Amino acid sequence: MTILRNMPGQLVLAHAPWVLGGGLIVCIIACAAAGLALLAQGEVVGLATVAAGAGVPLGIFALAIKRDQVIFDASTGTATVQRRTLLGYRSATFPLDTVRRAEVEAFSDTTRPTLTFHDATPAYPLIEAYVGGNGPHNAADAINDWLRSYKRLSA
Repeated sequence: MTILRNMPGQLVLAHAPWVLGGGLIVCIIACAAAGLALLAQGEVVGLATVAAGAGVPLGIFALAIKRDQVIFDASTGTATVQRRTLLGYRSATFPLDTVRRAEVEAFSDTTRPTLTFHDATPAYPLIEAYVGGNGPHNAADAINDWLRSYKRLSA
């Protein structure tokens, strides 16, 4: 996750899989162009090329590419996790006083940041995919630092 804003009153983090999304878009355009070129030459197979070659990556893009944003807002006392895809939008809001801390959940060589709570609420993933690199650890550290500052200011 990338830190977009880190101020005493608000912390905003975002995650968007630009490389995967860009690769799928290139695949969609290339397959659609090849299929249309075949259709322009009178080849019926061009229709299958457009449908399968561009349709499958488009379906993957619509289902799998999620843009996640997490907003910790001191003025409203909430943490909001927003997820957007081509097909929809989901949002979950938690009171800041129920958030214990951010942790990093591991799966094989990949990780993702999660929020843990003071009560029995299960950990909530801030992004659905597990990713490589230090991003999840950096996000968890930034969240925990911000939460410590928030708790000191509100005490």
